[in-house]
Amino acid sequence: MLKVPSHLSGVLERGGTVVVPSRQRAHALRLAYAAAQLARGNRVWPSPDVLPLEGWLAREAERYAGNHGGIPRLLFPAEEWLLWRQSAAEATGGLDLVNRASLAESLRRASGVAAELGVDPRAIREPPGTEAALWVAVHRAVAQRSAALGAALLPDVLSLLPCVGDSRPVVFAGFPAPSRRLWAIVDARSQHGHETLHLPAGGEIPAPQRIERPADAMDELERIAGWCCQRLKAQADGRILIVLPGSAGRRERLATLIRQALDPRGWLAAHAAQAQVDWVGEIEAASPVVIEGGQPLADLPAVAHALSALTLLAGEPLGVDRLAEWLRAVWWTEPDAAARARLELWLRERGRLQLDLPTLSALLRRAPAAVAEPARMMSARLEEAAGPLGTGVATPRDWSERFTAALEVLAWPGAPRQRGSAEQQTLMRFHELLDELGQLSAAERSMTCEVALQWLTELAARTPYRPADDDAPVTISSAYADPVVQYDAVWVAGLNAETFPQPVAPDPFVPLAAQIAAGWPAATAGGRLQEARALVAAWRAAAGELVLSAPARAGDIELLPSPLLEEWRSAGEAPAEERGPLWLPARLHRPGRLVDWRDDTGVAWSPGQPLPSGTRSLELQNHCPFRAYAELRLGSAQLDEPEPGIAPDERGQLLHAALQKLWEQLGDSRALAALSPEALDELVSRCIEAAVHERAAHGDESLAGPPLARECRRTARLVRKLLGIERSRAPFRVQHTEYGTRLRLAGQELKLRIDRIDALESGGLAILDYKSGRRVSPDWYGERPSHPQLLAYLAAVGAGVVALATINVTAKEVRYDGISAAAKLLPKVAGVKAPEGRAEDPWPLRVGQWHGVVERLAQDFAAGRAQVDPKPRACDYCHVASVCRVGDDIVVDEGAEDDAPGMDDDD
Repeated sequence: MLKVPSHLSGVLERGGTVVVPSRQRAHALRLAYAAAQLARGNRVWPSPDVLPLEGWLAREAERYAGNHGGIPRLLFPAEEWLLWRQSAAEATGGLDLVNRASLAESLRRASGVAAELGVDPRAIREPPGTEAALWVAVHRAVAQRSAALGAALLPDVLSLLPCVGDSRPVVFAGFPAPSRRLWAIVDARSQHGHETLHLPAGGEIPAPQRIERPADAMDELERIAGWCCQRLKAQADGRILIVLPGSAGRRERLATLIRQALDPRGWLAAHAAQAQVDWVGEIEAASPVVIEGGQPLADLPAVAHALSALTLLAGEPLGVDRLAEWLRAVWWTEPDAAARARLELWLRERGRLQLDLPTLSALLRRAPAAVAEPARMMSARLEEAAGPLGTGVATPRDWSERFTAALEVLAWPGAPRQRGSAEQQTLMRFHELLDELGQLSAAERSMTCEVALQWLTELAARTPYRPADDDAPVTISSAYADPVVQYDAVWVAGLNAETFPQPVAPDPFVPLAAQIAAGWPAATAGGRLQEARALVAAWRAAAGELVLSAPARAGDIELLPSPLLEEWRSAGEAPAEERGPLWLPARLHRPGRLVDWRDDTGVAWSPGQPLPSGTRSLELQNHCPFRAYAELRLGSAQLDEPEPGIAPDERGQLLHAALQKLWEQLGDSRALAALSPEALDELVSRCIEAAVHERAAHGDESLAGPPLARECRRTARLVRKLLGIERSRAPFRVQHTEYGTRLRLAGQELKLRIDRIDALESGGLAILDYKSGRRVSPDWYGERPSHPQLLAYLAAVGAGVVALATINVTAKEVRYDGISAAAKLLPKVAGVKAPEGRAEDPWPLRVGQWHGVVERLAQDFAAGRAQVDPKPRACDYCHVASVCRVGDDIVVDEGAEDDAPGMDDDD
């Protein structure tokens, strides 16, 4: 169990204060103190006075200012953030900066470093244009603005105090390298006769250490998880600390590995239950693992949902992905989840990159019958919620109250019910943030709704938050720091030469000479080395067992262990051992089982219904039977992704409509040849304009504004280039455009729409299919030809067809690709080749073979055959990979052409 060191326990028992470096260490010490009280049989006890350094300093400064006149109040945290933000913006107004808010935060941190070092910004004399001069100027401006509010920064208030704190004993614990400010506080309190101690690291009996050299970062996580499992099985009430710096993703991965190793069944049950939990943190509260720290409040789903709602209500646009996430959230009381999902899909199909409230309301009012009811409910709710926001300017306090009222109208955060501790804490913290926004009224008298919302969002983004945890067996920390309390075991990871001692990182705004003179550890290599030695001593003193690890490799790069580990490495390094994988999917996997149990046949298609999506069912079955079944039978369709300009499918539809109208007016090649260039240009423009009007009349709102004008010009250029090729052809007549027909294959019916059928003057028909997407290299003679769509058209039209071709119309090229009964029937389209060893007319033979291909594809699709059998490179463009059952068994032919698979945009 967690243990409070005896020297700290005595101070807390006497009502004293323990000051530690961070909120995380304060939380750990409180948990350890509570565990000690429970072990004694106590059920009620005074809360221990444990605070992080900045929290203790602020409390004592406010207490002294409240009891003594003439001492200015402390700035509220939100006020301080705003003053730094405003002063930094004013000082850098002439500079072209990407993120002034980030610069303001860096300058604020520099002032904190200067306060720790005892550096007075007013004494700094740096040349103009330097980082230090900028920091001094902004600091001065913040101090002046604070004075105008009757407030001051924390260092300025502390400088007016005779000493910090009262006569109660104070202990500073967990500071491996005390700063000048800390020593000054200790000295001032001692001179006033107040009991004050600073405890160096390593006060307890040092624990033995063991060195681990994992193969790589993943092996390191596996070893830690296995070690935790062994320790906790041997000691159920044990408490373990893991120090794992680096990305948050690594800590999340390690937490998952530990949960899976300790209780695989329980983890699976909790993971399934998470889908039913409305608030992040409720499952984690009962977890055997907690991760110290937190995440920005704005990233928590409930808060992100509230901020998205306010953004929309304020008239600001939301990106379509953020809007979709907002619609899918669980905090709606109505419409229900299924109705909101249908509404989301419909809005995606509108093709908008972002939507503001007026545009969204207009779309919702014109929603089709399938989504009319949820659209009406959503529109009414949004209109009602926008009312409390009002218009014009108001004080931050007013905006805080209006935001709260608007969220109440939207029924955020969901239907009334009994909430867990984590969700209640999250709600309370967000309402506190709204109060902090209101506190800015003293610094800013009035503002618009957009500015108030921007400030609220920035405050939420810079506020780290995590609900209070219970005492979990395993704690994962991100920082190399003194643990302060005693654990049964500690594992410190990632101790490579380039990471420990930590790299030198002086503050860029405080003069380097001042940092070195003050002994700031981050400013010099010697300081970092001294800090690292103190940390190792602290880890040894805080653990019954200490493990230090350094991966041997990162990818192909070999890593050296920290030089500080060398003195223990030979005697304490653990020998390599063979272990099974810790990752739950890897442990559950049985080689070959999935393949042996695989059933490649799904439910057969009903003969009474046409095959879905026309020839697309044949196209997908040809590319990969499993993809055809997943997409057209299981509904695993790709979500529409809005993009700038006109979407590829809209381009294809506009091109098709314009060419249809063009040939309806021209009729044949002689009419085309008779037109002058000017008349042809005018005709092309009229046809494109008519196509646009026709699509608009059908309610298509994705074609509008400047993107539409650019697309019309592009379409006109492509059509003129195509007509140049058409003029070179032998005489022909366009017999049909957008020809609708039906075809029966293997007892199944397909609905077809053929782009164009030409009657050639030399005799016979040519079937043409426009393609505005990526060109597919033609293959007419393999077992899986490249264009089953054209082969189905051939089977439907029947006798008389002598040529098949796609007309690829793209900015890259305009060309015919196809096959014909004889050469030169179509531009650059070759004649058919005879099967090897056959002397008769090859065209009828190939037509028979092609008919057999499409017959087989239709028969396989109708029978539900869904084996994973992709064409070469088909997986590169497949969107059903997430449900593909044996994707790892597929070997991709690296020698295949890049453009061999894939579907055209207008299929």
